[in-house]
Amino acid sequence: MIKQIINDQKDTLTGELRIGIIPTLAPYLLPSLFKAMREKHPNLTLIIKESITEDVIHELKNNRLDCGIVVTPLKDPSIKEDVLFYEELFVYVSAKNALSSKKYVLANEIDPDQLWLLEEGHCFRSQVLNLCEIRKSSDFHFKYETGNIETLKRMVDKSDGVTILPELAVMEFSKAQHKLVKRLKQPSPAREVSVVTHRNHIKTKLIKTLREEIMNIVPAQMKKLQQKKVVEINY
Repeated sequence: MIKQIINDQKDTLTGELRIGIIPTLAPYLLPSLFKAMREKHPNLTLIIKESITEDVIHELKNNRLDCGIVVTPLKDPSIKEDVLFYEELFVYVSAKNALSSKKYVLANEIDPDQLWLLEEGHCFRSQVLNLCEIRKSSDFHFKYETGNIETLKRMVDKSDGVTILPELAVMEFSKAQHKLVKRLKQPSPAREVSVVTHRNHIKTKLIKTLREEIMNIVPAQMKKLQQKKVVEINY
């Protein structure tokens, strides 16, 4: 602990930062973040673990992680949340789907039987169910469990289905794919992304630097809640 406090007082960042990040953020945030941190802070060791939110919080409380990059609010008094950005949620439809001709989509227009979802345990699944006002149901004709957003995109492409995607995933789309992305009615649904720490954490300078580098990567429109509404999460 004393060594870490001394390191935090130096101009050069050294030491080790253990970060947990959820799977629906990792593929879109980590490559640019890792590149920036490696170039600017070569003496800093990053240890990154991809896990669902529940596991990230458990690891924080047991001092196996220094911070997490997750979707909030968590409503956990032992966890400090530092909001980073607000990621808008979009509808992605198959070219074969009736919604493909629409510019905007209403949540109640989405057929639950055509909706591809992440598996249980992902906070993003909870948000989508709340957004579409769908409760756990045994009426779906086909069950498929995945923790990968890229897989959901491919399932939609090969079917007549629909899924909900976060903004960072949509930003990587081709021009043809963007034609199948539909906005939802304003205020646009969004998820709040934060850096979270346990109340007893000490690596203040390292975590502050991490936050600054993330904010350098994120587009300006994602830094404001204006015309957006955070979708509730059921933990």
